[in-house]
Amino acid sequence: MKLFLKRKNNAVNAIADYDPINKKFTVLKGSIVSENIAYSTTFRGAKSIEKTRGDGAVIDRILTKDIIFKSPSTAANFVTGASTNGLTAWKDNNGKTLKVILVEEENYE
Repeated sequence: MKLFLKRKNNAVNAIADYDPINKKFTVLKGSIVSENIAYSTTFRGAKSIEKTRGDGAVIDRILTKDIIFKSPSTAANFVTGASTNGLTAWKDNNGKTLKVILVEEENYE
């Protein structure tokens, strides 16, 4: 399922593919990530984001390859550079959050 994370204030525009069966969240090549990473005592993911963005994975804020994450929040943190709830940040084409999508799917099964 294709999901999107957009933020006007820091020009983030990311596309991801979520595989609910294998619980894999792939942020796709070409996504635009935030320029800054939030370094604070309360956000422990900064060094991980820095490491993942290194080695040419992000050039001029553009993701140069697909990157797989184990959770939507880790993927959202990577994209925004700050602590972000992936269940509410990632949305489908209709603006429906991942959280709502998952609840609806659970109710349909």
